[in-house]
Amino acid sequence: MEVDDTASLVLGDYIPADIARGTSLEERDVVPKALFLCIEDLSGKRYHHARDQWIARSATPEEAVTLGLPQGGQVMHVIHTARAEDETVLEVSESIWPADRVAIIDEYLIDQEPNVPDAPSQI
Repeated sequence: MEVDDTASLVLGDYIPADIARGTSLEERDVVPKALFLCIEDLSGKRYHHARDQWIARSATPEEAVTLGLPQGGQVMHVIHTARAEDETVLEVSESIWPADRVAIIDEYLIDQEPNVPDAPSQI
């Protein structure tokens, strides 16, 4: 059997320097527990809410090579921003997948009573 060494995902995590500086998060090793738990312990803050931005786009030349895509191949790029209750950014992560290998399943309850939005839609 031939092993395919093509990457299936490009991932990057960004932690504010005032949280990560001088800790194991600066190392390239695997963290000792879930990343969000490490960040909560180090920052003294708890994750409260997050925003995931999904972008369908063409792969950069470097991404195409890394992911084994043809030039101009399509990717799904997700930017995840997690914040504490006081709006402090605790983590930003980026994930890039070949678009033909992504399925998005969105399941949620539907309120029976209409509510007025707090802010206008970003659409």
